[in-house]
Amino acid sequence: MPEFSTMLSLQAQMLLLLAIGIFLTKKHIITEQGRACLTDLLLFLILPANTIQSFRIEFNAEIFRSTRDILVLSIVLQVFYGVICAVCYGRYAFARKAVMQYGTVCSNAGFLGSPLTEGLFGGVGLLLTSVYLIPQRIVMWSMGVSYFMQDDAAASPGGRTRYRAVLRKTLTHPCILAVFVGMALMLTQCQLPAFLGKALQCTSNCNMTMSMLLIGAIIGSCDLHPLRDRDAILYCVIRLFLMPLVVLVGCRAAHVGELATGVAVVLAGMPMGGTTAILAEKYGADSAFASKCTALSTVLSLITTPLWCLVV
Repeated sequence: MPEFSTMLSLQAQMLLLLAIGIFLTKKHIITEQGRACLTDLLLFLILPANTIQSFRIEFNAEIFRSTRDILVLSIVLQVFYGVICAVCYGRYAFARKAVMQYGTVCSNAGFLGSPLTEGLFGGVGLLLTSVYLIPQRIVMWSMGVSYFMQDDAAASPGGRTRYRAVLRKTLTHPCILAVFVGMALMLTQCQLPAFLGKALQCTSNCNMTMSMLLIGAIIGSCDLHPLRDRDAILYCVIRLFLMPLVVLVGCRAAHVGELATGVAVVLAGMPMGGTTAILAEKYGADSAFASKCTALSTVLSLITTPLWCLVV
């Protein structure tokens, strides 16, 4: 089926770029200083551009009415994912806890999920995916970023003051500012000048290449054991199996429409996104573990994603 070949092609591209990142690091072409520069370039330019670009979709009252169910479902699921983060990862230290929490509230649904749902469900599937991803993008750059700042809050003296500082850092993060700009563009349907829109799109298109090269560089710089890591395997079970299973059962119990259920289940089963490792590298979490989870979940999704597509 063409949609599976598209998905396999995208995953092969990701793994190839990751391998190139490892190779460049082993050859000392990407150094530790180079990794820091790549991280800042992604966080302060490429990811904000990618976030703004993702909100540049057609959106009006008619589209809102036709996609209301998937939007409500996505909001409910983000709350559910937040509960998972609060309940399931309490025993972990900050370095891994932040990675698993962020990797639970957001995934690679935008990059891998969009072409897959379009192939499975047609143009309406792509529209539902675009709307479904709106709450995820808001959460990943608000509550998601705050997970990586928990250590700052715990280490700072003073209760209310330290959390205000973390909140301020979160709300002024370049990517959450990009969410505000993107939502304003979407809700007003304001059209950017052609040169600005093209520059934004070109910068946004660098996201996959730069992200996977950086993840490869992180893996290449660490003395990693093979991907047999109990925590990484646990995360993959939650991300690729339990979460889409709960979404499927919940949607069927709530009598959600077949199309919305199919889109939600497929997107819920997407692997960890590369942004997790980038934020872990920037904020002192376990970037090696994040890179391992990204690589392992991407490989395993080659098996689990087609199975979920058959189920729905």
